[in-house]
Amino acid sequence: MVTVERFLNNVAGGIILTAMMLLVTADVLARYLFNSPIHGTTELTEFMMIGLFYFTLAYTQALKAHIRVDMLISLFSPRARLICEEITYLLGFALFALITWQTMEAAVQAWKIWETTFGLILFPLFPAKVLIPIGCFIVCLRLILDFLNGLRSLLKDESP
Repeated sequence: MVTVERFLNNVAGGIILTAMMLLVTADVLARYLFNSPIHGTTELTEFMMIGLFYFTLAYTQALKAHIRVDMLISLFSPRARLICEEITYLLGFALFALITWQTMEAAVQAWKIWETTFGLILFPLFPAKVLIPIGCFIVCLRLILDFLNGLRSLLKDESP
């Protein structure tokens, strides 16, 4: 699982971010040097930001690098902290499962009606909209794995 998360993180960090940087740089240079901007740069950058965000979520969770506030939970025993984390994993899974389901329906609908952006170039929205449920589904898998690992730790501590 970590391999998939690392791959998506590297795709987002390496390929998508680099492509965004090069596209925006080329657009700025074309605008100021030749008075001719690259049409569709804003839309393409927005699409790439979706992949950048959703492809890195699961890897960040795998590293436990999300922001957390420990003021109250630091007062709990290690076992109570683990139980709180387990509850958080379940709630997070429920939320991301709901997001996955709803965004997949939105992506299918965008594909059926061939939804496009407004502007000079009409980009189809389906490719960008399908990135969200893919990223959220991987987060769901990560949260299940984290929950199972925490459950294993809870059960291990209870055994005589």
